Amino acid sequence: MIDLQLLNDTLVALAALAGVVIAVSGAIVAVAAITARGHARRGWTGGTGGTRTELPRHPAPEADDARQLVLR
Repeated sequence: MIDLQLLNDTLVALAALAGVVIAVSGAIVAVAAITARGHARRGWTGGTGGTRTELPRHPAPEADDARQLVLR
């Protein structure tokens, strides 16, 4: 009798765990679907193209003779 009750409790716990996993997975998929409909993400797109804007490059300052290290 105790073994059957333990088995029943274990099955209920596993079913509850499976339900939580399914709920969390569904929430993740829903959030991904909602954010995909919104604005395009900026930045790295994984090589699939996209709308990444190039930032302007600042020119490197010219080297100052007084700052260069002279080795003898």
